[in-house]
Amino acid sequence: MKREDLRKAYDTYSAKLSDVVRQLSFAGIAVIWIFRVGDKPGGVAYSKELLYPLGCFVLSLAFDFLHYLYGSIAWSSFNTFKEKSGVDKDAEFKAPGWINYPSIVFFYTKAGLLFVGYLFLLIYIGKQLIGN
Repeated sequence: MKREDLRKAYDTYSAKLSDVVRQLSFAGIAVIWIFRVGDKPGGVAYSKELLYPLGCFVLSLAFDFLHYLYGSIAWSSFNTFKEKSGVDKDAEFKAPGWINYPSIVFFYTKAGLLFVGYLFLLIYIGKQLIGN
């Protein structure tokens, strides 16, 4: 296995995780929305306690946005820098390691916020099922 293979595997899994985080964040918001309008008999009562998971889902989406915003700005800027430095488009060079650090922080933060949001939501649902 080559480092290139490792990078491809990482890219595949991180891209898929980003897609899943985005979809599950929207799904979590939808569940809370259902609770909010579920005031008919048999529905789960809405509580301000749902603001915690809602906040986590919204922040997860915000960090998803920051993840891609930073990545596009950083790599575009680095490309522009190399272009203006006269580096040929087919030349081999190394990118600085620090260029990905903010993206990594945004990536793991959005996944962590999603996890915490679902923990809050599951705790809330559990309390409703048990009857507080």
